[in-house]
Amino acid sequence: MLVLAIGLIMFLGVHSLRVIPGARDALAGRMGETPYKLVYTALSLTGFVLIVYGKIIAHPPEILWTPPIWTRHLAFSLVPIALILLVAAYAPGHIRRWVRHPMLAAVVLWSFAHLLANGEASAVLLFGAFLAWSLVTFISAWMRETPPPVVKGWGGDLTAIVLGVLAALILMNFHMYLFGVAIIG
Repeated sequence: MLVLAIGLIMFLGVHSLRVIPGARDALAGRMGETPYKLVYTALSLTGFVLIVYGKIIAHPPEILWTPPIWTRHLAFSLVPIALILLVAAYAPGHIRRWVRHPMLAAVVLWSFAHLLANGEASAVLLFGAFLAWSLVTFISAWMRETPPPVVKGWGGDLTAIVLGVLAALILMNFHMYLFGVAIIG
């Protein structure tokens, strides 16, 4: 689990720079914008690879608890909402205006749902870290930024809902092949 923890520290660490006032701008100013982006990307990708590899090698899993069946049903309900929010981050609409930071809200829902439905130590570390990071980052972003502008029409929202539900259906069917855990069938 050490590899997983190192990956989480790298990935979430660089993604936490915006929480610290002025940290991102100070680093980019010292390094230059392009070198900063290259280092940021390299650390993010390396962290992501370590997260995936660390989760894979965390076997046999150490079981902390056996989640009740209802937690899987809750995850089955929350993840499609999280995917709709994720798409809404890129589709200007009312959802984006109301939530303000739909991608962070999506990560909150996704990680919370998976944390409840998984009792393995590596899953608790993975989803617990993402939940803590996304909550802190969401609150920080909510406090420092103004809401997006008002949009007319519901096209962006409809797009977010249709694409989010479609993504959820695809993930439900391929979850076993992608992550080794069947959630349907």
